[in-house]
Amino acid sequence: MRQPKYRRALPEARRVDLVEATLRCLARDGHAGVSVRRIATEAGVSAGLVNHHFAGIEALVAAAYEKISGDVTNRVLTRVEPVEGHRARLSAFIAASFSSDLLDPSLLRVWVVFWSLLPHDPALQEIQKRTWVDYRRTLERELAGCPTAGPIDVEAAALGLAALMDGLWLQWGLDPGCYAPETGIRLAERFVDDALRPSEPS
Repeated sequence: MRQPKYRRALPEARRVDLVEATLRCLARDGHAGVSVRRIATEAGVSAGLVNHHFAGIEALVAAAYEKISGDVTNRVLTRVEPVEGHRARLSAFIAASFSSDLLDPSLLRVWVVFWSLLPHDPALQEIQKRTWVDYRRTLERELAGCPTAGPIDVEAAALGLAALMDGLWLQWGLDPGCYAPETGIRLAERFVDDALRPSEPS
């Protein structure tokens, strides 16, 4: 019996397939992967079916960004949540951020594409804003729970740590292997130690 050209699937399963196909296309083809035709071919469906499940390529790309943002967050938190103590949890957070699965070149190639699209896409900006707020609040909560010899600026410390790790992550995405992961961990740990040390009175 002749097989149908395209596979049938439940709507939600089809949406998941299309999102995953989008991420594969971006990892392999960069900006050229932002194409309904290319994503449809990767998913084994017609281009019309992509538009049936998503209101255009922008909506599909936003769904893919939402998924990868959640996946990265979950990978980090899975390693952090079992750890006892705020300072130890910060160390687990840092180590997870420089683990091999997060420094995976294909993952980072996808991130570079998304970051380049952000200034021009309000839906991506909204996802980024929400993710960034959650990210900083996690760091603020752990920093606030660490023992210190005096008051510290928790918000500034969380912002600085997030910016440092994001910058190192982006640099790895642009030039994989440009530093040892242990170096990234050491720099972030040193930042935390310095941030938890109250400033000398002027």
